[in-house]
Amino acid sequence: MALRRQKVPAELGGHHIFGDEDAAAMQAELDELRNQLGALAERVNAQFTSIAAHAEIAREQISVVREEARADMERTREMLIGLIETVRSEAAGLHATGSAPGASVASAHERVGGVEAAVASLQGSVEELASRQMRMGDTMAAFIDTMLAETRGEPVAGLSLG
Repeated sequence: MALRRQKVPAELGGHHIFGDEDAAAMQAELDELRNQLGALAERVNAQFTSIAAHAEIAREQISVVREEARADMERTREMLIGLIETVRSEAAGLHATGSAPGASVASAHERVGGVEAAVASLQGSVEELASRQMRMGDTMAAFIDTMLAETRGEPVAGLSLG
């Protein structure tokens, strides 16, 4: 006859040789989740570091582009002013043969006035473009500052959405 081993229910004070297996399994799952969370936090921090580096590079490029745009706008403005002055000085001595004195000069001045108006319109457009570029640069800088403030746990201050 084989010996039968009798199971003792837990309510009667039975002891487990290996301890609480359910608690150990749950602890193992918690440890695994902690490890996964730690790995995820490291990846997120690496991504934020990468984004911060790219943002700093973009900020530097924005300032370089702003300076180049200002210099280019100034060169264009000086060139247009020089061309207008050249046309004005050449038109001052113009006189079409067979016309009454002064009539051709008036038409030349009218053409110069038209060129000046076109240049003024062009200058206004260039200045508006530069202003838009500055606003876009300011927006990008505010966005970058916001991103960096969040990664550092700092409050976001000085953000203007006007």
